[in-house]
Amino acid sequence: MLQVFESHAGVLNHELFCKFAMPYLKLIAAGVRNRLRDANFPCVPMVIFAKDAHYALEELSSIGYDVVSLDWTIKPKQARLLCGDVTLQGNLDPCALYAPPAELRKVVKDMLDKFGTHRYIANLGHGIYPDMDPEHVRAFVDAVHQLSEEMIAKDK
Repeated sequence: MLQVFESHAGVLNHELFCKFAMPYLKLIAAGVRNRLRDANFPCVPMVIFAKDAHYALEELSSIGYDVVSLDWTIKPKQARLLCGDVTLQGNLDPCALYAPPAELRKVVKDMLDKFGTHRYIANLGHGIYPDMDPEHVRAFVDAVHQLSEEMIAKDK
């Protein structure tokens, strides 16, 4: 898997992002796929994460990436409408990891309920802060696994 980060999308407006960032993000996606194909390597899933680019999700979902990663500033339902059937990843606010594990589990359940289990990868909406307790990260991962397994079993 290859994840491409555009960490400064939030400092550009829609027009400038589409003019100055989007062409390069598209070139990266096409270039990686072409080079892998030319070298007879299998395609790898590619993820695009443009921090604060909620204003360009529709465009990001159509430039050659398999997954659009979301920060915590976008509502899941809105993201799904804008992105169509592309796989979504995210979007828990990393600050939620400061919560006690029982509260964190509730927040994870809410996130999973809103995104569902189809074409979705549960993740944070950005990176982990340096002072984060690793046990809280474990609680997040465990909650995602347990709750998503329950949701999938319920859907069968």
